[in-house]
Amino acid sequence: MTPKERIVEQTMEMFVTQGIKSVRMDDIAQRLGISKRTLYELFGDKEGLLYLAMVCYFERNRLRWAELSTAAPNVLERLFLVLNDVMEHSETTSRMMENLRKFYPAVHERLMRGGSEKNRADFREMIEQGIADGLFIDNIDIELAITVLYYTASAITVRKDMILPEGISERSAFTQIVSTFFRGISTAEGARIIDGFLKRQQAAQG
Repeated sequence: MTPKERIVEQTMEMFVTQGIKSVRMDDIAQRLGISKRTLYELFGDKEGLLYLAMVCYFERNRLRWAELSTAAPNVLERLFLVLNDVMEHSETTSRMMENLRKFYPAVHERLMRGGSEKNRADFREMIEQGIADGLFIDNIDIELAITVLYYTASAITVRKDMILPEGISERSAFTQIVSTFFRGISTAEGARIIDGFLKRQQAAQG
């Protein structure tokens, strides 16, 4: 890891734990033991450093998803593990993205555009793999399926703009919505895998 990458990673941790708005360039310089001038020379301004720190945050998430995926015996369980992890970290992600939207809209827009493209590419690869493995039906509109999954999931995990029925938690709603979506595009074998995975998950949660 280069000195610049180390600064980005440590700054990302500060934004996560202390909040994006409250962390100043002075705070970063003091915490990292470097001059503020060095920060400006390396990153231009706070927005330049903030963007790279947020990219680091989302790349760390993607690495964690890759690690989770190695334990999955098939692409359907891989999808569930990744989406469950998204839900697990949704409060932090939602808070940070909302702060960006309010106080740093240009950074927010840049991240949304780039992140959406990466996430859609990941979902596309997994759905195509599911079709090839006989777990998803082969006559679906893949781009439409990706759009429905992406925007429905983000409505609960990031945007927080889905109005849920009284008495249902976000986690329960997320699980039901995601499992219903995948059942809708699954073959009989895919549906069997979904049911088995959900039963194991329920047993593990007590």
